[in-house]
Amino acid sequence: MLVLAGCGGDATSPASTNATSLTLSFTGLRALDPTTEGTLEVWTATGGQFHSLGRFAGGATATFALSTPTADGTEIWITVERPGDSDTVPSAQRLLRGVIRGGRAELSVAGAVTQNELVLHEHPGQFTMFSPSDNALNGYPSNEESGVWLFNMQPRQTEQGDMWVRLTQLDQGWTYEGWMVRDIDQPNAIWLSYGKFVPDNTGAVNTRDDSGWGPFSGVVDFRTDGEEEFPGDDWISNPLNLPFPKELSLPLNLRETTASGASRWTHVITIEPAWNRGEAIGAERPFLVRPYQDPFGTGAPGTPRTISFHSEGVPTGRAELR
Repeated sequence: MLVLAGCGGDATSPASTNATSLTLSFTGLRALDPTTEGTLEVWTATGGQFHSLGRFAGGATATFALSTPTADGTEIWITVERPGDSDTVPSAQRLLRGVIRGGRAELSVAGAVTQNELVLHEHPGQFTMFSPSDNALNGYPSNEESGVWLFNMQPRQTEQGDMWVRLTQLDQGWTYEGWMVRDIDQPNAIWLSYGKFVPDNTGAVNTRDDSGWGPFSGVVDFRTDGEEEFPGDDWISNPLNLPFPKELSLPLNLRETTASGASRWTHVITIEPAWNRGEAIGAERPFLVRPYQDPFGTGAPGTPRTISFHSEGVPTGRAELR
C-alpha cells in the first residue's frame, strides 16, 4: 500500500477549501492508446454529484485546476472513457477511487473496479493443463499441453478446498479475461485470449467464458459445444480458418521452452473494460490491469499450477490538494 507524502501540517489537519489544484501521482498507470483504449478522466464527487476536472492519457503524474472548493470527504475518481466518448458523465469503467482526508487521498481499484470496496484475491486457486475438446474422440490424455483451464486440479492444495477458482467480484463496467502469452515482456510477445468471464456473487468462477472450448479447439460450434463449467481454451486446429499468429503452429505446445530451458508461455489474468466483450477473434489486446501472472511450466497433466497475485500489475495512486 502506498504511503502518501505530506502536504503541510499533520495528517489529521482539515483540508483547506482554498486549494487551487489537485496533483495526482500513479504507479502502474501507463499511457493509453486513445484510438483503441480510450482516455482517462479525473472526477470529484460529493453526495453522488460528479464534476470533471479533465482528461489525460496516463503516466506517472498529472495536475488539474480546481474551480470549486474541495474539502475533506470529497471523493476522487479516475475513469476510463472509451474511444470517441464526448459526454459529460463518468463511464462505468471506474478505475481508481479514494476519499480526501487531511488534504490527500490514496487511490485504489477497491470500490472502483471491484464491488463494495473488495480487495483482489491474493490466492485465487489453480490453472490447469487440460484439453477437453478432443478427449471424447481421442481419449485422455490427448494434446493436454495444448489447453489451459481455470479450475483447481488438486483442491486440497488450495484455500478453497473445492474445484472452483475464486476471484473478487467486479463492478459492472469490468470483466476478467484469461490469456496465454508467448515470450511475455518481449517486443515479439504473442497474447492469445481464452475468453472473458466473471465470477458469481460468491466469487466462484463456475461458468464458461465467452469463447467456450475456444475458436482453435478444432470444434466448429466452439461457443456452445462441451460441458465444462469453467473458463479456458484449447489450441488444437483451425477448421474455421480464423486469423492466427503466423509464428505459431497448431496444436500448440504450451510447455515449450527456450534453448536454456525456460518456459516460453505465461498464464495471465487481466481485468478489461466490459465494452471489449464481443471483440473479433484475433483482435483482443490486454488492458493495463494485470493482477495474475505465472509461467505455464513443464509439469505433466495433473500438476497443480498456482495462480499468483502480482500487486505491481494493479495501478494505484495518490491525490493531494495544493
